[in-house]
Parts: sequence; C-alpha cells; structure tokens
Amino acid sequence: MWLGRIRLSSQLEQTVAGKTKITKTTFAHMQRGYYCCAMNRPAKTYTVSVDTLRSHGRALEQFLLERGDYHQLLATVGAQVEQLEAFEPEERVPIEVIAGNIDQVAGWVGEPNLGLKIAPLSSRLQPRLAFFFKQSALSLVDYLRMIARYACISTEAMNITIQQDASHLLMSITPNAPGRVSLHQTEGFVATVCDMLWQAFAIAPEAIDFSHGNPCPQEDTRVYADLLGVMPRFQQAQSRLYFTKTDGDSHYPEHTPSSISMDNIRAMEALHKSEIGIDSWAERCRFLLEILLCYGEPDKQALADLLAVSPRTLQRRLEDEGHSFRGLLRSLRMALAVKYITERSLSSEDIAFLLGYQDVGQYFKAFKSWFGMTPGAFRKQDT
Repeated sequence: MWLGRIRLSSQLEQTVAGKTKITKTTFAHMQRGYYCCAMNRPAKTYTVSVDTLRSHGRALEQFLLERGDYHQLLATVGAQVEQLEAFEPEERVPIEVIAGNIDQVAGWVGEPNLGLKIAPLSSRLQPRLAFFFKQSALSLVDYLRMIARYACISTEAMNITIQQDASHLLMSITPNAPGRVSLHQTEGFVATVCDMLWQAFAIAPEAIDFSHGNPCPQEDTRVYADLLGVMPRFQQAQSRLYFTKTDGDSHYPEHTPSSISMDNIRAMEALHKSEIGIDSWAERCRFLLEILLCYGEPDKQALADLLAVSPRTLQRRLEDEGHSFRGLLRSLRMALAVKYITERSLSSEDIAFLLGYQDVGQYFKAFKSWFGMTPGAFRKQDT
C-alpha cells in the first residue's frame, strides 16, 4: 500500500553531473516513477493513484538520506533524470510506467529490495493509514479484507483477495497485468501488510510465497526474515500470505462482516437505538448501512441478520414506510459523498473506500449518475 503526499521545494541542489544541474524538483519526478517517453497502451489501462507515488517518493528520499548517498545519487544519474523534468502528474498513472521506473531506480541505487524496504515507511508517512497501524478490535479476516479493498482502490496493479481453508486465511496477490508489475510493487505491498499486522495484532504470517525469484545476491534471504518475520518461498505458483485462522474468523459472503463483527455491530445498533430512541426501520437501516459500507458493498441478507428478520420481512417493513433497500443505500451514499467531498481532506480513493466501492471507477460512475458531474467538478463548484 504506497500512499501519501509529498511537497518538495524547487530550490536548486548545487550538485552538478557533467553540465547537468539536478534540482529537488527533478529528483521528485524520478521518485514519482514517471517516463516521458510514449507508451503503447493496452485496451485496459490499470492505474495507480498519484498519492501512492508521492508517498513512495518521500519514503525513497528519506531512505537515501539515511543511507548517506542521496547527494551522490543526484550527481550520478543527472542526465537520465533530467528527461523526466517536463512530466506533469495526473490523478492516476498507468502501472506499466511505474513498474519500469521502479526497476530503473532500484538499479540506480543498487538496491534489489527497494520496494521491500521503503513501502512500510511510505505507508507510515501517510496519516490516513494510521487506522491500519493501530491495535484493532476487528477480527483478522475483516482487517485483511479492509486492507485488500483499500489496496485495490489505491492501486490497480494487483488484485488482492482473501480466502480461507480449514485452518488458514490466505491473502492472494495476482497482478492485473502480468509482465507490467514490478517485483518491488509486490514485495512492497507484502512488507506493508506485515508491518501493519505486527502493529495491530502483534502477529506475523505463518508463511509467505512469492511468484518471482529471489532478487538478492547469493540467494540471501535474511533481509526478508528481518522485515517480514518469516522466510519466504520463491518461484511459487502465486504470491500469497498465510495466516492461522481463529474461531472469530469465520465470515459471511464477500463484503459481509465476520461473526464477531456482526455481534459488535448489533451491540452498537442496540446502544444507538436506546440512546436516540429510533423506531423507524429506515433510520435503523441507515445507521447500520453506514457501518456496513466500511466492509464493502452492503448485502441485504447481512442487514436483515443484524435486524433479526428475514430479507423479505425487512423489505416489507421498508415498503410500509415508503422506502426500499436500494433506495436507502443510494440516498445514503449520495449524502455521504457530499459530506466527504466538502471536508476536503479526503482523496477520491478515501471516499471510494468509505462508500463501499471496490475501485475509484465505480465511485466516479455513481457520482456522475447522481449529480451529473465528476467529483472533481463538484469540488471546484463548491469552492
């Protein structure tokens, strides 16, 4: 998960490579991972958010400063970096642009595990990810599913899924565009998940598989054991993390909370009802739907289970009040979208996550159908 923001001064670095002056702005372009060359784009273009790249850039700069060769790097790669100067970032950037340049930067700095080492730092630099680093009351399966959904919204480089067998939870990582996703992106995501899990639950994966080979010289895997808490297996059929499943990790269908979380949500709704005195079925549903959105697309069955009725009875109760499940969900999302946009501190990726969507494209399409304009146009109109 490579998220965050970077604000670099354009003040000149007084470092010269031959006749080329390198500025902090120039180096920032290298950090963002962009090429100025023309690309042959596939029919489906998978993208990464600019926030992801900015955070990665800031983490890269800090990593090199701590390593002690930041200024030496600027002097070494001057001509190669200068060509990136003219590129202006857009809101989303194609993943093939990112992957190629991450590999090139890793070569420049002589670091075969660049993603592994800087991705956790990148995520820690982003305040909005603080939730994932805090001790969590969520069940492990719900926590992993939230990480997976947020990651898929922030970067379309990989599809992250959570499965389970009799004894394990499995987080599987599948590149959306094989051959155009760098091993640094895969290793960086895995390292970030391990860092978050250690902070939130004090646990490490039971095992880790990588589909790529070991990039370290002499097959040295000590850096992996140090950063991931376990020695990974390379050249496996799929990149995957394995976690020991607990009794609380049984769960309903996709996007539905685990049994433990369902019990916690019922308790929250009962307390809310007793304090506010809500009798309306529609108001009870709105309260619960706002919580369920954090888990993904709300399910009518899960909502009915929380209210201890059948889906058909729930539908009838709402119809008696002039509402429907879909209508309530739509109106709630519209109201929350306006609220989140006017707060201005939330990115499109944040809002897509909070509204229960699986990617930013779903959110943009829904928003335009509601208000006849994009979220960006709405935000400008509101200023």
